[in-house]
Amino acid sequence: MARPRSAPAPAPVEVELPEDAPTRLQTRRGELTLPVFVPDATRAVVRGVPTDRLSESGVRALLVSTAHLALQPGASVIGALGGAHRFMGWDGPMISDSGGFQAFSLLASGNGLAEVNDAGLNYRFSPKQKFRQLTPRSCIETQLRVGADIVYCLDYCTSPSAPAAEQERSVELTLRWAAECREVFDRLVADRPADQRPLLFAVVQGGQDEDRRARCADALVDIGFDGYGFGGYPIVDGKLVDEVRLVAELLPAGVPLHGLGIGTPENLVESWQAGYGIFDCTLPTRNARRGVLYTALDVDAIGRGRPYKIARLTDERWVREKGPIDPGCDCPMCTTVPGGAVAHMFRIEDTLAGTLASMHNLRFYTRLTEALHRMGTAG
Repeated sequence: MARPRSAPAPAPVEVELPEDAPTRLQTRRGELTLPVFVPDATRAVVRGVPTDRLSESGVRALLVSTAHLALQPGASVIGALGGAHRFMGWDGPMISDSGGFQAFSLLASGNGLAEVNDAGLNYRFSPKQKFRQLTPRSCIETQLRVGADIVYCLDYCTSPSAPAAEQERSVELTLRWAAECREVFDRLVADRPADQRPLLFAVVQGGQDEDRRARCADALVDIGFDGYGFGGYPIVDGKLVDEVRLVAELLPAGVPLHGLGIGTPENLVESWQAGYGIFDCTLPTRNARRGVLYTALDVDAIGRGRPYKIARLTDERWVREKGPIDPGCDCPMCTTVPGGAVAHMFRIEDTLAGTLASMHNLRFYTRLTEALHRMGTAG
């Protein structure tokens, strides 16, 4: 895939990092430099951006949703069409989630769209649909059929406000399902060469109780996984919850950590400083479709404040802008289209506006993670 034109590399800035934080992750479809931002291709598409143009924004990996793809078009359909990579026209690494967070969101809605039992999770996205069941076995089978390069164990995600009994059950089921997922995964990939096997990650649960979190983390480490994630509610009122840092402290040094659903540029930087190296979030593309762009990346401000500005293309100031929206950016929008033209596209609701803006915001995030990688490897 073609790489984007390189912006001038800023000088490294000293930022405190945990010892032994991994700076690279080898997958069967290539090596990822860490930290890495992974756009959400929830339904096997990054909304509004053609797959063959993602590399122009510096994108190196994608995340797809097990729960959504199992429902539509169906894992068997994707498998019959050659897997999600061929389905999307993507040849880089791909992560699949377990479906646990989607079930949590549906449970939290209180609309009877999901339920949890000892065997797994039942869910539907509409009252008109039949329930689908996610068990440890079906979760792993679905992700392998989809063809993901990083596969997640099924977990039972809960609200931070859930009572202690529910948090305890969350840990109990998460650990039981993780052990089952490990067994199913190992059996299904046993005949594959080691370098052709996906990686298997697990999610640490436990709510806001530190001892419960520690017990969950210790038990998952004993089972043994290639990496670990934390998500569900990593951000409250714009700030990282304490559990983000706690989970990183509980896990062995040097293990890849995934901040699921993280987040704003500030949240990403804070999580990276805590030891996380993989991030995914719908925020950059969702904001882009609304005409909200991240601009003016200031490497010197990373870890010392907000390292960017926000441009709202619906503001009158952009109507007559002759220059690029972000002169320091090397994305296709900023290197080829005047700001006034992009503002015009938004005003007439042309779909190209969302495409260009999404590519820009994704490039902002990949430029940010590239800068963090340089800082982490400097000296």
